[in-house]
Amino acid sequence: MRNLKLKTLLIIMAATLSVSVVIIPTKASAAWIQTDSGNWNYSNGNSLVSGWKSIDGQWYFFDSNENMKTGWLNNEGTWYYLSTSGEMKNGWINDRGTWYYTNSSGAMQTGWLLYNGSWYYLNPSGTMQTGFASVNGKTYYLSESGAMKTGNVTINGVNYTFAATGEKISSSPVNATAAANAGTTTSTSSSSSASGGTSGGSSSGGSGGSSGGSSGSSSSSSYSKSLYGTWDVSSIVTPKLKNAVSNENKDNFVKLAVGLDFTISSTRITLNGFGQVNNPSISEGTITSSAFYSKYGNTFKELGIYGDQVKYVSSNITATYNSKDYNIPVTVLIADDGNVYALVDNYALYKLAKQ
Repeated sequence: MRNLKLKTLLIIMAATLSVSVVIIPTKASAAWIQTDSGNWNYSNGNSLVSGWKSIDGQWYFFDSNENMKTGWLNNEGTWYYLSTSGEMKNGWINDRGTWYYTNSSGAMQTGWLLYNGSWYYLNPSGTMQTGFASVNGKTYYLSESGAMKTGNVTINGVNYTFAATGEKISSSPVNATAAANAGTTTSTSSSSSASGGTSGGSSSGGSGGSSGGSSGSSSSSSYSKSLYGTWDVSSIVTPKLKNAVSNENKDNFVKLAVGLDFTISSTRITLNGFGQVNNPSISEGTITSSAFYSKYGNTFKELGIYGDQVKYVSSNITATYNSKDYNIPVTVLIADDGNVYALVDNYALYKLAKQ
């Protein structure tokens, strides 16, 4: 009888244990899941994740469809960069040959950046600036590595002096021997502290001449008065207009022109370091995009010039270079959005910045 009771008790315990095993839930584990379409999802054990998720110390982003994102991501107005395997990146990022910088939280940076003792400029789209940049009306020069230059720097045969805070102080052509080495850049100092700002413009070049609209011959004409002051050639919009015939000498001049400054007054045009024209003969008027296209082969839209019609002021400038005088036609274009361009020698188009 005792053995029967013991046997019955063991059967009851076994049945209770089996029921317990069935009803105790097991916790599901987190896991990566690849969909049939090749997208990656992440399950936290109960459901698929969306939004930001930290996984094994790395941040990932999953869209509203729970798919892992890669490449550039705009999240609530801030740009982030996610690698091909989904991890959020920070620091310097080279995307298809263009450099960007994201801070420790992954946000893309713009404006001035101090990094390892050197100043860099990141334009509004985040790309690292090199070469000349016009920032808040001041001209700076960023080396090929992006570091801002200070002190005395020789660029394409022209000597420049940049302040300790980076802005250009002066420029003048070097002697013929140095000019023969145009294309090289040397400096006596490198980076220093700088004040913030916004990135400088792109530009273009071009040569003069104009068509359409009314014209005049007085240096005190209404359009030219708006140009009085000192201007910098801030950047090249296009080194050669489509209808221009290729010319090696003009190609060399295009490189030399960037960074130069000139002054316009009621009685003269002075190309600082290269000579001046007293009482210049000036014509002015307006020109449409279609008329410009007929003459030069480029439309305003493809050159980044706002509007279908611009004002122009044209004159000839005599520039002395390597002991030779050159008579160069220059047309200044004034767009409705306030941007000003210089069409030089009917060849290249530049963007100008007023000092």
